[in-house]
Amino acid sequence: MHALQVMSALSQATRLATFRRLVEALPEGMASSDIAAAVGTTPNTMSAHLAVLQRAGLVSSEKVGRTVVYRAETAPAEGLSEFLALACERGKKARSTRH
Repeated sequence: MHALQVMSALSQATRLATFRRLVEALPEGMASSDIAAAVGTTPNTMSAHLAVLQRAGLVSSEKVGRTVVYRAETAPAEGLSEFLALACERGKKARSTRH
């Protein structure tokens, strides 16, 4: 189920761009207004996208003074990658035994 949540969160173009940008900004992270500017969206829209990414465990936030700093959390994406890699390997083996 968690793989589905991660894939769903990353299946939208702005959220994928946001996650990529936050990965590039590791370990410092970014404020939501800076993320919005980097991916070309409005701060209000960015808040909704960040909420989806947070629910999937792909983003964490920390209040620093008056600013909230967001950081990419790569473990869920790594887990999804491992799941997909194993599925692909199993499929490859299944195809080779049929020939």
